[in-house]
Amino acid sequence: MLRISKLADYGTVVMVYLAHRENEVCNARDIAHKTHLTLPTVSKLLKRLTSQDLLHSVRGANGGYQLKRPAQNISVAEIIYALEE
Repeated sequence: MLRISKLADYGTVVMVYLAHRENEVCNARDIAHKTHLTLPTVSKLLKRLTSQDLLHSVRGANGGYQLKRPAQNISVAEIIYALEE
């Protein structure tokens, strides 16, 4: 059986949310609200996923995050690897 951390589990939830909004820039507060995760947790996930080149961050008043490449080109293994310590 495969066991993953809560952070990796939450990370997949965030990535699926962003995959459904591939052409949109989504901010951390909206992601947290829509996924029912806490804002600090979502912020931590977004930072790690961005540092692993899975997300692209956009600065500014209308800034946020979006997938760095098409969702079909991102594997679950990449997400888990990015979030497991």
